[in-house]
Amino acid sequence: MLLIFTILLSWVSFSVIPVKQSVDKDLFLSQLQSDLYQIQSYSIRHQSPVILTFYPLSNKYVAKGVTRQTILSRELSSTIQITSSNSLEDITFYPDGNTNRFGKVSFKVGESLLQLMFQIGQGRFYVQEY
Repeated sequence: MLLIFTILLSWVSFSVIPVKQSVDKDLFLSQLQSDLYQIQSYSIRHQSPVILTFYPLSNKYVAKGVTRQTILSRELSSTIQITSSNSLEDITFYPDGNTNRFGKVSFKVGESLLQLMFQIGQGRFYVQEY
C-alpha cells in the first residue's frame, strides 16, 4: 500500500513541473506585454521619451524618463533569464508611440527560448518561441 502511494505521489509531482513552467512562461509574457504597453502609453500621455533598458546580469529591465526618473522597474524570476548574445540593450519609446530602433531581446524560460522582437516604427513588438 505504501509503495502504491509513493508511486502515485511521485507521478503527480513529475507531472506538475511542466505545468508550472508553462504557467511561469505565460505569466511572464503577459507581464512583459503589459509593461511595454504601460511604457508606451506613459510616453504618449506625458509627451516625453522613455528609455527601456534590459540588464542581463541583474536579470531585470528598467524604464526611465529623460530626466532619469524611474517609471517602471521589473526584476525577473529566477526561472527566467535575459540572454545577452545579440540582444538589444535599450530602446527608446517616443511621444508619438514609435521606437528609435528595431531588434530583439532574448529570454530563456525553462527549456524555451523566447525572443521579443521590436519592429521598425510604430512601436510594435511581438514574441517568438523557439
